[in-house]
Amino acid sequence: MRPSGWHSAIRACSRTSVFLLLAQAGLAASPDEILQRALAKLQASLQNLPKYACIETVERQYFQSAAKLEAIDRLRLEVTVAGGREIYSWPGATRFDSRDVADIIRQGPIGTGSFGTHLLAIFDSSGVEFAFVNQETSGGHTIFEYRFHIPREASHYQVRAGESRQPVAYDGTFSVDANSLDLQRLSFETAEGPPGTSITGITGDLEYHRVSTSGLDILLPGESGLRIAFQNGRQTNNITTFSDCRLYQAESALVFDGDAEALIDEKPAARIIRVPMELPIGLPLTLALTAPINSQSAAAGDPISAKVVHPVRRAGSDVILIPEGTAVLGRVTRVEHHLLPTPYFLIAISFNRLRFEGGFAPFAAHAEENERLARELGVSPAGRGGGLGFWDVGTFFFPSGKNSYVIPAGFESKWITLSTRFR
Repeated sequence: MRPSGWHSAIRACSRTSVFLLLAQAGLAASPDEILQRALAKLQASLQNLPKYACIETVERQYFQSAAKLEAIDRLRLEVTVAGGREIYSWPGATRFDSRDVADIIRQGPIGTGSFGTHLLAIFDSSGVEFAFVNQETSGGHTIFEYRFHIPREASHYQVRAGESRQPVAYDGTFSVDANSLDLQRLSFETAEGPPGTSITGITGDLEYHRVSTSGLDILLPGESGLRIAFQNGRQTNNITTFSDCRLYQAESALVFDGDAEALIDEKPAARIIRVPMELPIGLPLTLALTAPINSQSAAAGDPISAKVVHPVRRAGSDVILIPEGTAVLGRVTRVEHHLLPTPYFLIAISFNRLRFEGGFAPFAAHAEENERLARELGVSPAGRGGGLGFWDVGTFFFPSGKNSYVIPAGFESKWITLSTRFR
């Protein structure tokens, strides 16, 4: 049991005195030595980062003010590291997309770095300053806390506003277990927002744990938080969690356009056989969901499927282009819970493939929005899908004061085909 005042004495004394006190407490290394050993272990672990891929789920909370929650939405991506940066795909896609994540998501605040590039930028870069701050005991573990500073000229942390990017200086603290040398926590903040933007500050918090698979280990955050404050008093909170981490399979590839959005399959490594088919624009069809969509767990990016309720015929003929019961595959594109001023849920979906016994065919359709309901709620139904004029979506509103909403399996919706051709 340590004597009274020992904790405060460490904070006030010199480095030499710190080492003597730590030696008396049974620790064999100084804070500087612990830091160097922890950095070496962390850098070795970071070498394994590109070998892993995880599912990243981001819940975004929008506040009118610090205490007034306005809306919540959720999105889900697959993430890995390549070329020193994080790259993404929709879950279940066969390939990763090289585009910036903001170009994939297209709306709302999104941050990168939680999966691993924050660690690369701080602990595997030159120009970063470290300083010992404090020592404490928690749960039988001795924890050392350090501070770091990254000046703007050495910063790899960039804020994107429109098409421009600006590096920002930032400071933070991190905690290391003095026995295992594992990173426990990391917090950071910017001193101010980038010039020319409405951002006044960015702060982040990450909690880490070690994951081991197939003889390799990696340090990953169990949860991370990112808060962005704006000049008008608004604030957004992004809460990111990781799941289903696995060794990255060599069958995946990197693409340089939006094709990754179209590759949806239950077996990502399988070859996709395309069926020659041409659909004209303007054919009506009814689709029924094959599984429910629960607002409490669903996220933009989740694969979905539906069945064609009635056969789709060529206009003015009995020729069936899409038989009854044909499976239609797609993704959830928006999951939003709006609380103010009127509570409602917004769920948008987009379909892009028909599945036949012999393979798949491209598909695009648009569902007419309920304009009357949109006017009553005072919102715009316009989504931001990936097709012609962003029209390949169906946006559905569900007024409700409850905490969640479930679109049941079998839910039917009316769609109009958009022109697609593949031969």
